[in-house]
Amino acid sequence: MFETVINLKPESEWRREMTVEKLKDEMNEALTIPGVSNSFTMPIKARIDMLATGIRTPVGIKILGPKLEEIEKIGLALEPLLMEVPGTRSVYAERVNTGYFLDFAIKREEIARYGLAVDDIQEIIESAIAA
Repeated sequence: MFETVINLKPESEWRREMTVEKLKDEMNEALTIPGVSNSFTMPIKARIDMLATGIRTPVGIKILGPKLEEIEKIGLALEPLLMEVPGTRSVYAERVNTGYFLDFAIKREEIARYGLAVDDIQEIIESAIAA
C-alpha cells in the first residue's frame, strides 16, 4: 500500500474538457502497479473509510473462512465479475502471503543462567535476520 497526496493545478489550467473523473481514469492507467489497487480520494475521507471499514476504499468485500487458499480462490474469482459493475475503477483481491515464520518462546530462567535478558535475545535474533 502506498499513500500519495497529489496537489492539482486549478481547474482553469486543466486541458480542455478535462474532468475529475477523466483525470482519475488517466492517473489510474498511468499508475498501475501489479498487486496494488489505486484509490483516488480525499485524504480525510481515506482516513474515515479506513477507520470505519478496515480497508482504504468506501466499498469492499471481506471474505472470511477457515482456509486461506479457499478465501484467495473466491477473491480471485470475484475480481473479473466485480470489474463489470458500472462505475468500478479498480478491483483487487488480496493474495495470500505465504512465507516462513518462526515463533521464539524465550525461556527466561534458562537465559538468566547465562546472564542474558529478553532484550539481549531479541537483539541477537534481529541481527541474525538482518545478516
